[in-house]
Formats: sequence, C-alpha cells, structure tokens
Amino acid sequence: MIGHHSDIPRLIDVKELSHITSLQHSAIYEYIKAGEFRPIKLGRKTVFSADEVARWVRKKVAGASGQVGA
Repeated sequence: MIGHHSDIPRLIDVKELSHITSLQHSAIYEYIKAGEFRPIKLGRKTVFSADEVARWVRKKVAGASGQVGA
C-alpha cells in the first residue's frame, strides 16, 4: 500500500495536455513524433509526466521571451 502520494509522479492524459499547452490533439501527436513529448502507455490509455510537460512549457516560454509576433 502506498502511504504518501507526493513521491509518485503525476500523470496527465492527452485532454489535460491539450488544455495545459493550448495545442490541438493533432499537434500533440506531431510533437510526440518529433520527440518533444514522451508518451507513457497504460493499456489503451496514453499519459504523460506532468513534470516533463511543465519543463517543456517553461522551456518554450523562456525561448519566446523577447520575441514579438512569434
């Protein structure tokens, strides 16, 4: 039995990933093909590490800093 959930990585599904990133599902699958997101298969369900997604978002935000019209 697991006593504390704080040490367990949080997993999110494609719908939540889409909500977090504002990307459509088709764009998410293109990013998967490009190696930007690493999917985790749990049976028929595909999930992603919330920590990895957060790092990806921070990287994109940092890369966009100072860009106008990007």
